[in-house]
This record gives sequence, structure tokens and C-alpha cells, in this order.
Amino acid sequence: MRRSWASITVGALVLIVGVISYKLIRSTSERTTASEGYAVWAVFHDASGLFEKSRVMTAGISVGQIEKRELVPSTARAKITVRIAPNIILYENAVVAKKSASLLGEYYLEIDPGTEFKEVDGRAVRQNRLKDGDEIKKVLEPIAFGDMMASIGTLIPVMREILEDVRKLTSGPIKDIATNVSELIERNSEAIDRLLGRVEHIATTVDQVTTAEADDVKVAIKNVRDITESVKSLIGTTHEQIAETGKGARGSIEKLQSSIESLEKSMKNVETVTTRIEKGEGTVGRLVSDDTIARNVEEITEDAGSFVKSITRLQTIVGLRSEYNFLTSSFKNYLSIQLMPRPDKFYLIELVEDPRGYRSKTLTVTNNSQTGTSSETKVTLTEQLRFTLQFGKRVSLTPNTAIGGRFGIKESTGGVAGDLYLFRDRLLLSIDVFDAKANQYPRIKATMAYAIWQRNLFLIAGADDMANYVRAPGGGALFDYFAGLQLTFNDEDLRSLLLFGGGAAAGAASK
Repeated sequence: MRRSWASITVGALVLIVGVISYKLIRSTSERTTASEGYAVWAVFHDASGLFEKSRVMTAGISVGQIEKRELVPSTARAKITVRIAPNIILYENAVVAKKSASLLGEYYLEIDPGTEFKEVDGRAVRQNRLKDGDEIKKVLEPIAFGDMMASIGTLIPVMREILEDVRKLTSGPIKDIATNVSELIERNSEAIDRLLGRVEHIATTVDQVTTAEADDVKVAIKNVRDITESVKSLIGTTHEQIAETGKGARGSIEKLQSSIESLEKSMKNVETVTTRIEKGEGTVGRLVSDDTIARNVEEITEDAGSFVKSITRLQTIVGLRSEYNFLTSSFKNYLSIQLMPRPDKFYLIELVEDPRGYRSKTLTVTNNSQTGTSSETKVTLTEQLRFTLQFGKRVSLTPNTAIGGRFGIKESTGGVAGDLYLFRDRLLLSIDVFDAKANQYPRIKATMAYAIWQRNLFLIAGADDMANYVRAPGGGALFDYFAGLQLTFNDEDLRSLLLFGGGAAAGAASK
């Protein structure tokens, strides 16, 4: 009985270890960065040794992995798609190379990210960044072993033919040339000896001539001395002409002296002016020596710099919003502009088209001798645009969560609001309290906004006027629930829209 329990225990342990190993291997193998980073692709002639999830390295550090391999039928090439970590920046001059990881045929991809600037014709040209879906055009591939062997097989017959030609040349013409040169030297050795003898005889004759004619050489040297004396006398005859030239140079020097004196007077005047400026005399002196003017200029420049910085940091968010009220079967439309001078402070401006209208309440008291005193409360609905002007403040609790508050004018009445930002502003929960003068209770509106596309398109839902359940006279509903959409644009989106709209308008105008 103990042996059977031991077998069951060992089997159960093996089964548990197998299940845990399977889960670990599957979780490790399924771990991917498909939801992170961005994908780029390149075309290779040979994708052997490259598999899905193979490493992608830069300088020996992993920066991504291979995501997909596919064949391009039109070119018979392999298209390799890799996913790069979001913090890695690739430029259009990036290079991807296939590298061998081991002797077993495993390969990985090495990526050179490229440079932000490239020198073209002596000037730096900015390179574009690669984004999701772009191609790495520069690809380096190693020579396959099969291609190398094929090349070697092609070269061996050519080398054999070259060696055969060298053997024939060394055994034929070169050997004959060496033999002919040797015979030529033997035949002309006697002529060379005679030529060397004649050269020696000529040298001896020249030596005898120079020795015998030494006196004549001395006479030639004396003649050269006489010629130099004649040149010196010629220079003496031109001395007077040089003296006259010196008089002209003296006149030029006198003129230069007078110019120097004038320059000295000018320098004295400049010194006088600078002395007055240093003492603070005159307008220029006060401007230079008075610190008050400098401080005023500094304050003006600081104020101007602060104003310019506040303008440049100002972020504008424009929103278009439409809500469908189910009980009244009507649409409520908003046009909003949110000005954010800082990330934690903003100003909200809205124009609101509300079909329920602007509600006003009047109380009429009637005194009648027969019926007594009676009163009548009348609520008037008027169709007019309403506006919102509120100041908002938000405080971050965590990197993904923040709370905020707003106060000011809400739909042409006083109001306050609270906001809760979740999931990096992808989900917004708001409570607005306003319009307390025409109803029994203030108007309370709860709104949920969820980003369904890149924080530009939001799905809106909620309830309006939750504290007042009684219908207003004239058919206007108080409590209601709604749903709708909101489209928002920030500065970058507006700039892109303006560029696109301007290009489209220019194209339409040119037709």
C-alpha cells in the first residue's frame, strides 16, 4: 500500500511540474512586444536562420525582435518585419545586417540606427525618423556557404588554366629570353671593355689640360674682377639720381607728419568726449552711467520675456460635442475651447445650444376680495445660446490618475464641478452643479467620457438634472439621460488640419 501511494505521489508531482513548466514556457514564448514599440521591415535575399521572436540587437543590446516573415512573390525575396522598442529612434539612413549568432546556423539582426544629420555636398541634411510601417532600405547580408562553394567551384578551373599558361610561359619564351640575354652579354663584353678604356683616356687628357693652362685660368679670374669694378663705378654715377629720389621721399614723410598731428588732435577730442560720458554729462553720459535706466530696461525685457514664454507655453484644445437626450428626443451641442497655460491649470470656454432652453422662474401673487390671495409660479423656456467660462485646476495623484475642480459660469449660471482623470486621461468622470435659481434643486449633471480613438474621439454618456424629476411646464424635461460623441483637437492636430486644409484650398483654387 505504501509503494502504491509513493507511485501516485511521484506521478502527481511529475504532472504538476509538467503543467507548471508548460505554463512558464508558454507565457515566456507568448510574451511579445506587439503592443509596444513600432514595426519596420526590410527585404532580404535569404531569410534562413531568422525566425519569429529572433533577437534584434544594437551595439550588443537587444532593442526588439522579429515579428513576422513573409515571401514577396513578385520579387522572390523575404520580407522581415521587426518590432523596435519605443525608446529606440531609427533614421532613414539606418542599416540592418544579418549576423551569425553561432556555428549551428542561428542568425540575428544587427541594426545601426543611423544619424539625425547626414553631410551632403558639404552641408548637414536632417534625416527623417522611421515610424510604424516604414522600410529600412539599407540591408547587409553575409555570403552563404553554398554561394561561397559555388564561387570557389567556378574559380578553380580558371586558376588551373592560369597556372597552365604560367608553366608554358616559364618553360618557353622566358627561358629563351634569359638565354639570349646571356649570349648578348658574352658577345659584347669586349666592346664594353674598349669603351671603358676610352673614357679613362678622356679623363686623363682633361686633367693634363687643366694643369698646363693654370695661368690662363688666373687671367680669366682677373678679368672678372675688372668687370665688377666697372659695375661699382656705374653705381656711383647714379648716386645723384638716388639723392633726388630721397628729396621726394622726404616730402612724403613731412605730409605724413602733418597727418599724424591731425590724428592727435582728433584723439584729444575723443578723449574729451569719453571723459564727459564717464562723468555722466549729457544724454549719452546719463544713459551709460545711470543704473536706473539699465534696471528699467532689464525689467522691461524680463516682463517681455515672461509674456512671450507664457504665450509660447499656452496650449489650446478645441472640442466639438453633441449629446442626444433620450427623454426629450433632442440633441444638445457644444463648442468648447480649453486654454492651458500650464499642465495643471486651464480655462474652459463653451458655447452651448440646449433645446431645453434657458429656464427662468417668475412668481405672480394675485389679491382678490372674493377668492382671496393666490400665487402662481411660472417657468419660462427661451431658446438662446448659453455660454460657459470656468477656471480649472488639476492635481496628479499617480502617473495615470489625477483629480481636478472647476468653478465659474456654467451655461450662463453660476456653477462648480469636480473631475476625475483615469488611465492617462483616457477616461474622465465629471460632476457639474449649476442653475439653482429656476428649479427646486440645483441642476446636477454626471458625465463619463471614454477615449475610443487616440484621445481625439470620446464616447459620452451620463445623466442630467438628476435632482429634479418633475417635468417643467411647456413640455421641457428636467431629469434626462444622454449619450453622444466628442471630437477634440490640440495644437498639433490643428496645425496639421490647417496645413491639410490650406493645401486642399490651394489645389482647388489652382483648378
